[in-house]
Amino acid sequence: MRTASVIWIAIAFASACSEVRSPVAPTRTDVTPPRADTPSEAALASVSPPPFPSVSRPARVYVAEKSPVYSMHGSPLASRYVLFDDGAFALQYASANYPFFQYLGTYKETDGVIVFSWEGCCGWGATGSLEGDSLTVEYTINMQMSDFLNGVYIRTK
Repeated sequence: MRTASVIWIAIAFASACSEVRSPVAPTRTDVTPPRADTPSEAALASVSPPPFPSVSRPARVYVAEKSPVYSMHGSPLASRYVLFDDGAFALQYASANYPFFQYLGTYKETDGVIVFSWEGCCGWGATGSLEGDSLTVEYTINMQMSDFLNGVYIRTK
């Protein structure tokens, strides 16, 4: 009788192990459907960001050639570099939802190359190259991973 029980257990185990199931992808529960009231990129692009404040001391001002559009900003995200004559700079932003914010630092300029250093930010940096009225800025990988975009800025008069 003991042998019969062992045989039945072996048969049950073998049949359970022989069942093959195809893998099934899990259902994602973290996907948020787009909101119906979110404006399109084209609609956001038509909204003008607010103007930048006046520059308070002697400086050269370079405005971004292109402004990216992010729905959280409610308009294009305008940006500019203000290079003060004393070696300080401000990277300034303006958008409909965030009217004005800036990042401050210092810069060193040698033979048309500018090295930017940000206040209080480790790993942040950028290099700019001047050619005529254009300033081309390339950010470090740390800044690019923080959503800063390389770009061209045009000097304003």
